[in-house]
Amino acid sequence: QMEWADNPWLSPAEISALESTMTDDEREARQYGRFIAMSGLVYSEFRDDVHVIDPIPIPREWYNNISIDPGLAAPLSCHFYAVDYDNNIYVVAEHYQAGQTVEYHSQKIHQIAAELGWPVHDGYLYALMDPAANQRTLAAEKSVTELFADHRIIADTNINKDKWTGIQRVKQYLKLRPNEQVDIWPRGKPKLFIFRNCPMLIKEIKGYRWKPDSDEPIK
Repeated sequence: QMEWADNPWLSPAEISALESTMTDDEREARQYGRFIAMSGLVYSEFRDDVHVIDPIPIPREWYNNISIDPGLAAPLSCHFYAVDYDNNIYVVAEHYQAGQTVEYHSQKIHQIAAELGWPVHDGYLYALMDPAANQRTLAAEKSVTELFADHRIIADTNINKDKWTGIQRVKQYLKLRPNEQVDIWPRGKPKLFIFRNCPMLIKEIKGYRWKPDSDEPIK
């Protein structure tokens, strides 16, 4: 067996940053290579009373990105993100619905963007999207990204889809950090906040669990 400390290319700072995001079970499996089963919630750090906040005014210069997961049988999931000057992330708006066309979803996304005053470029919105949206089926003349482009939403599909990396990044954002405003943040302050008007994202985070006897989450 090997552990992270055996790798001379990993710095102590990197190891410490990863350790701080993990439960004991995760560290046993990932840090020390001991084959145990994960259990329970993926994002056990998530707390309604800390990470969920009432909507606040967001300066337009904080507006950062839009994500779209088109889904197949699953609902389309779209979220709007802002980042402040301290690199705190805010999920400020949501569109989440199943059983509709790309045209319908595009209209809803443009509607939310207009309400927020989101920046557009020559009438187009730009969003991050799963690379799978580039694929065409035998029955489809256009890919999902091409269909969205027809409705003035340009997809950036050059993203890292590694599940483990993504989970650890989100766990780092959810982690409570020491903060000088102890009267407001007695247990520490996270780097990720979700507006209360994004109920489906909150529900998904709270229900995201590990598969039994596996270190893979249930989709």
